[in-house]
Amino acid sequence: MKKQVFFWLSIAFFALFVLWTILVKTVDVQTISYNGTKLGFYSINYKFGDLVTEFGKYEFMRTVSSILLYVSFGYVGILVAVAIIQLIKYKSIKKINPIFYFLAGAYVLVVILYGFFELVHINYSPESTFENLKVSYPSSHVFIGGSFFLLNSYVLLKFLWVKDGLFKTLIHLSTVIITCLLVLTRLLAVKHWLTDIIASVILTLAVYFLFIGLCRWLIPTEVKDEYIELKNEEE
Repeated sequence: MKKQVFFWLSIAFFALFVLWTILVKTVDVQTISYNGTKLGFYSINYKFGDLVTEFGKYEFMRTVSSILLYVSFGYVGILVAVAIIQLIKYKSIKKINPIFYFLAGAYVLVVILYGFFELVHINYSPESTFENLKVSYPSSHVFIGGSFFLLNSYVLLKFLWVKDGLFKTLIHLSTVIITCLLVLTRLLAVKHWLTDIIASVILTLAVYFLFIGLCRWLIPTEVKDEYIELKNEEE
């Protein structure tokens, strides 16, 4: 039953994302005067945009959000390096921790969803003009960066057997703080509408829970135990 919880959560968040997208396309839809595109939740999006613009620090927030996205790529690089080290050490792709196959699949899913919404346009960026329409829904910064942070931290904690309590706590805290900062700075960067950011958070959690559910279901305890025994023998 515990294994199924994450599948149900994933289904719920994917369904919520679909519902949210439908609402974005149907609720309070008005035409934006300066670029001619239509925007759902028009009043809420504009009020939030005006509030952020008055804050006046959005250029700084754009820089910070971009840096955080690059940091998430660094997380990916670290785990790719771990997989390569395991391949070199054990001299067999079959002996690599199976979690890396699932992680690679999750990366592919993130890229596919990103590509899909580059082709299927739901919203356009507040910076769009008649001559230059920029896709805005969902925020790729939040979706890609948030997915990488959450997926990689889960792998590090659950399948690479980090035993030190303090280190575990630091990983948990840093992941939560960095992911929240990524969302917050992108909200304040005036590159996306509020509804775009909300959509990204929902989609990120859907992918994250799907990944956890698949790992718990398809990577049995004995596989992990065999990997630990193999690792001990090598040492």
